[in-house]
Order: sequence, then structure tokens, then C-alpha cells
Amino acid sequence: MERPVAIFVGAELEDNLSIRTLAAAARAAGMRASTERFDGAADTARVAGRLAAQDPSLVGLSMAFQHRAAEFVGLAAALRAKGYRGHVCAGGHVPTVMPEEVLASGAVDTVLSHEGEEGIVALLRALDDRAAWTAIPALGWRGDDGALRLNPPAPARRDLDAFPLPVREGPLRRHLGLPFVPLWGSRGCYGSCRFCAISTFHRLRPGPRLRFRSPESVAAEMAALYHDLGARIFCFHDETLFLPRPAQTLERLDAIAAGLRARGVGRLAVVGKARPDAIEPGLLGHLRESLGLMRLYVGIENWSAAGLEHLGRGVTAGQNARALEACRAEGVYGCYNLLIFEPETTLEDITDNIRGMERFPDIPVNFCRTEAYTGTPLWTDLRREGRLRTEGFATDYTLRDPQARLVFRIVREAFRDRNFAADGLANMTMSFGYERQLLRHFLPAGERRLAELVAEVDALILEINADTRNKLARVVEFVGSPASADPAAVAATTFELATEINVGGAALQQRLLDLRREMNLLAEQSGAWREVLAPAPGR
Repeated sequence: MERPVAIFVGAELEDNLSIRTLAAAARAAGMRASTERFDGAADTARVAGRLAAQDPSLVGLSMAFQHRAAEFVGLAAALRAKGYRGHVCAGGHVPTVMPEEVLASGAVDTVLSHEGEEGIVALLRALDDRAAWTAIPALGWRGDDGALRLNPPAPARRDLDAFPLPVREGPLRRHLGLPFVPLWGSRGCYGSCRFCAISTFHRLRPGPRLRFRSPESVAAEMAALYHDLGARIFCFHDETLFLPRPAQTLERLDAIAAGLRARGVGRLAVVGKARPDAIEPGLLGHLRESLGLMRLYVGIENWSAAGLEHLGRGVTAGQNARALEACRAEGVYGCYNLLIFEPETTLEDITDNIRGMERFPDIPVNFCRTEAYTGTPLWTDLRREGRLRTEGFATDYTLRDPQARLVFRIVREAFRDRNFAADGLANMTMSFGYERQLLRHFLPAGERRLAELVAEVDALILEINADTRNKLARVVEFVGSPASADPAAVAATTFELATEINVGGAALQQRLLDLRREMNLLAEQSGAWREVLAPAPGR
């Protein structure tokens, strides 16, 4: 086997479009390139061993998430400990906003900020020519004097069709037996949220913050994935599938749908994200029929007017509600997260969020704290106020309001497994509702057992949501009472709630898994499901 020129490393909980596109860019330039999965710290020894054995000229680390940055730096150190003497380059959001910290370990040679497709090819051609590095936009390294050298970024490329398509190797993942594939049709977002790392990533270079591939390019890729790989569920990883004005959204997505029909693509399902202010009545129902839109992650983020203002969302609670009402009324599965615990939240704001959850008891939701990602306006303000704590790549802060601070302290312990684990009940409930929607999307209404099974799933989602709301409300009630001043009472309440949530959650989770098995069985036995998987005629 020939020695690879480059191996790009990143999480692959879903297909990592970043490392797959970088590998495609290197291959398009005539270089051997591949990808390596690194999902967590437990993978360090295995991945370092594989990389050292293959000994590529360059190892590229895709550092997209700040909470995992130390793991990637640790991987680089473990790779060096195994004797690797090649080049290590880190790219993604973290090296873009924290280049000095990434280079500080000495195990990483260079950082490549912003989009990396063109820069990584230039670097691969100049690995042994440091003098040429000064001409590579957005490249950073330590000079012989130890000082950081950081080239300015080039303007954002407007012609996204010129970028290579991601490398697709191996079988596609399946949801209820249907092949699932992520893809991207745009980069950036038109929002300016104060907490958003992605908005910051695209803001820190010249050029537009939101760019799109052409509808023709997107339709051609989807058709190839449909016919050649059997894909039936298409998940857009774009920060927003929708444009600011609904008429723009219709024009773009209808053009994609027309391109799919022209290429003989049959029934499919589309998953995407949207801001609430981009949704108006009638839009979702139209896209469900024309494009196959079946799931939409809606950026609700907060139900409190004050919380929305603190987060810089640029939307109202009324717009949030209208967006979810449209999802419900027009047959698109909507789900959302809440950043309830932001720096300025109060007990009243938390109560507003509980009321918002009560208004949509049938829609799965998760809630957490707003993180202060480096370089964001939120991070900048907290640092200026002296409220930001930093240790390595980690940032932390304290909620201003003492009562809200106590609610968060209790919630962090009591809801830890339910809300914050990737396989916790909150995230499982979201995927549970999504699988229910897949059945409704692809199966005829008269399919045996469908209506009964959907009703059982809906009832369980209502029960899980109510359990979560009620327990959060108990925390707020306790914190608002005189008993919350007693540390012993706080400890006892936290322990009692955690026990109830974990024991009750395990029972709810088991019922969810039982119903999920029934959904899978229904799909396996359905003739209509097999028709969805059959090749479309007229290719």
C-alpha cells in the first residue's frame, strides 16, 4: 500500500463533511488522502497507532468543537510519542479563534483558519518549503523565535460549486432501514446571534457571511446519491436551509426539487434547520409536498423575551410560536433546543421558558446552558466584565442572578444524564419523534398498525415532555421558597430529584426502546417501505 500524503481526522458520529471535503480537495489535486474517525478521548491510542503506522506526510485535525479541543491536542501529543515526525495541521473553528493555544503544545505544526480546501492543498505542496508558507492565506505557525505568525485570510469564496464534493466511502447509515446521508448546500448564516460560534467563524474574514451552492449543483449531487448509493433521507448540515425571505426560500428549494424530478429521483425525505423568522404559514406544507421536507430543527433557543434579547436572536417569542405552530399544522416534524441558562437569566425568565414548553407539549425539546465560545460577542462581553473564567480551551462563567444560579446548579446535577448525555432521554426522544415521522412520511395512511403505533409514540412523547417540565418547575418552585437558603435542603432536593429523574427516566427509556423496535418491525414488514427502497425508474 502506498504511503498516504494526508489523513484528515475528525468525529464521525455522522458523516464528517469537513474532513471528507478536505480529503476530496487533496485527491482532486492528485494526492492520496483519506479520513480517520476520532469520536472521543477513548479513541486516542487506537487512532494514534493507526496514524503512526500509515505515516502520512500530513495529519489534519478537524477541531470544530471547543469542548473537544484538548482531546485533539492530546491526540497530536500521543502521535508524536509514537515517533511520528510528519506534519500536523489543525483546522476548524477552534484554531481559527485560538491559534496560539492550539500551537502551544508543540505537537501541532500549523493551524489553518476558516475554510481549508484551498489552503490545505497549498500547504501540502509546500510542506518542506517554509518560505512559501507566508503566501498561504489563513495559515499560522510559530517562527524560529517562537512568535506566532498568522497570515490574513483570503475573502470568502463565493463560487461554492467549485469546491469538490465530500468523499463517500463505505455503506450509508440507515434510519429505520432507509439509507441516510448528510450534505451541505450553503455555508454561514444570516443571523448575528451573540453566542454563536458559527456566526463568529464566518464573520472573522472578508466577504458575505452566507453563501449558497447553486440549486443545480445540489440537485445533481442528491440525484447521484439517490441513484448510485440508494440514499433516501437527505440531511442538510447547513446552518440554515431557509433564506431570510420566504419567497427566496421557495425559489431556491423549488429549483432543487425541479432538478431532482428532472433526474428521475423518487420519494425522499429532507431534514434541515431554519430560524423562526424564516417560516411563514403555507411554506412548510408546500416544501413537504415538493421537496420531501419532513423534519426541521427550529432555532427557538429561548421563550423569554429578555432571554432572546440577551442572546441577540433578533426574533420574538411570538415568531418562535408561529414557527412551531406551522410545523405542527403542516405535517413537518419540528424540534428544538432551549438555552435557558444564559448569563443574565432570572427566575422569571426560566418560568417563561417552562410556559413556552407547556404551549407545545407534543414537541420534543432539550434545554441547557449557553456556552461562551471564544471570540463570540457573548464571550467578549463576559471577559470585559471580568466574569469569564478560562482554563486551557475551557471557558466558564457564573450566572448573574443568584436564584437562577441555584436553579442551574440543581439542574446540572439532577438532569445530567437526561439532558446532557448524547444517548440521554432528551436526545433519544427527539430521534424517537423523528423515526415516527419517517413512518408517517413514507407509509400510506391506511397502512396496518400505523395509526395505532403513531398514537402510542405521540402519547409517550407527551408523557416524557410533561415529566421533564414538571421536574424543572419543581426546581424553580423550591428555589423561590425560603427552604432554598438551607444548604442541607438544597442537597436533599437535588438528590431526590436526580433519583426520580434517573429511575423514572430509565423506565421511560425502556418503553421508548420497545416502541422503537415496533417501528422498525413495521418498516421491515411493509411492502410500501420496500417500494421506497426500490430503484426509481427512468434513470
